[in-house]
Amino acid sequence: MKLQHPELDYRRMIFQCPLCSSIPDEQRDSFLEDVRFSVRSYQKGDVIVARGVRYDSLYVLIMGEIVTEMADEKGDFMKVEQIRAPNPMATGFLFSSDNRSPVSAICNTACTVAVIPRDNVYFLMRKYECFMMSFLAYISNKVFFLSEKLRLVSLRTIRAKLAYYLLKESEGEKSFRLKTSKESMARLFGVSRPALVKVMMEMAEEGMINVNRRDIQINDRAALRKML
Repeated sequence: MKLQHPELDYRRMIFQCPLCSSIPDEQRDSFLEDVRFSVRSYQKGDVIVARGVRYDSLYVLIMGEIVTEMADEKGDFMKVEQIRAPNPMATGFLFSSDNRSPVSAICNTACTVAVIPRDNVYFLMRKYECFMMSFLAYISNKVFFLSEKLRLVSLRTIRAKLAYYLLKESEGEKSFRLKTSKESMARLFGVSRPALVKVMMEMAEEGMINVNRRDIQINDRAALRKML
């Protein structure tokens, strides 16, 4: 890991992050005067945050891609999430009473990270309401994402995961359009894209669904429910 000086280009890149993108143009110069951060560079394979380490600063990934991993009771590693820049990391743990990270954050590529001390994040939340609201919304969305991830992990087969996902995304409609790509779905399921596509095509051949790129038609909702 290499520590860098927070040059102007890096400072402006903070506004690409969802936590800061809502800050009005007229407040951005003031925000940059108030925010305190260092910029760190990592190589592929480096550990940015190790499991069990106290999470005392907000890490904002401004370049690159990371994966977070958690060890189960058998000692096997499970991928929890894949994060691409520009996005923050582990926002939900920053103000926790036990703020030790339950996951390790590992670089999938070379990465650049802005590190903002927790007390400075608290100051910014008090001074800039839009930053506070974006921070709270981001945490809420992550809680929802992780609850869905937990539900999918509890389903053992790709067919069951896909059935659950299609039923949820359809919102009771017979025909609908997937909001995310098959690659994103595969990452959410923790499987390869080819494996997901294979199962999807099998379900189409069995007549349960019709598939045309992202357009899905559910022909047998009862059969999908039986897989859960």
